[in-house]
Amino acid sequence: MTGVRDGPPRPSIRELPSPEPDVVLRLARLPGTVDEAAGRHRFRVLSDPERRRAARFRRQADRDEYVLAHWLLRLTLSTGTSVPPQSWDFTQEQHGRPRIARRFGDARQFSLSHAAGTCLVAVSTGRRVGVDIERRRTADGPRALLRNSLSPDELTRLAALPAEQRESEFIQLWTLKEALAKAVGAGLRLPFADLDFSRRNGRPVLGRSATVPAPELWTCHCLDAPADFRAALCVRTAHPTTAVPIRGVRET
Repeated sequence: MTGVRDGPPRPSIRELPSPEPDVVLRLARLPGTVDEAAGRHRFRVLSDPERRRAARFRRQADRDEYVLAHWLLRLTLSTGTSVPPQSWDFTQEQHGRPRIARRFGDARQFSLSHAAGTCLVAVSTGRRVGVDIERRRTADGPRALLRNSLSPDELTRLAALPAEQRESEFIQLWTLKEALAKAVGAGLRLPFADLDFSRRNGRPVLGRSATVPAPELWTCHCLDAPADFRAALCVRTAHPTTAVPIRGVRET
């Protein structure tokens, strides 16, 4: 990664190849060995509200994950700009979707997600964007969660899969819907069961729904993710586009 130098040793950061030239994707994982000096440095880069929120986590692992995610976001926003990572300020839209404070202009939009020590950030130039990353589970999801999160057609397609594939596919569908909800700005207010993702040539396609008008303006991708994780990206475009799978993430 170029454009920002950040002092103490940092966790491994990977830049994922993006299907859109104006969307940057970066992934970071907490190191296996705790580096307290680097952790303190990342903490100092955050704003006072972020530091207060981080301090409220009871588990050290949750605190470290939160700090890593927001540090990675600030680092990515600063790349290619003259704005230091610690200088970014944020506001919220109507339903709580975070955005960069207006004094920095409207050129950049972002999304971040983190789970089990792994953080994913997307930064775009002027387009709504959402990402989500989730760790795979080993058991079937609760029936109520399946019923309330998937459309009838998705439930039918899921039931037709071999048992060992169902959980993985459910988590992948969940990441697609989370990423879309973040990009739309509705969060979990978006009724997931009203959204239907199918596959066309192996790629996710959003079906028509009263919940999300003009679904053809949303390009969604299943991302290559570290082992035992699933991840997704959704971007709003001015014109309908053909989805291109993102490749290139490798374990380190």
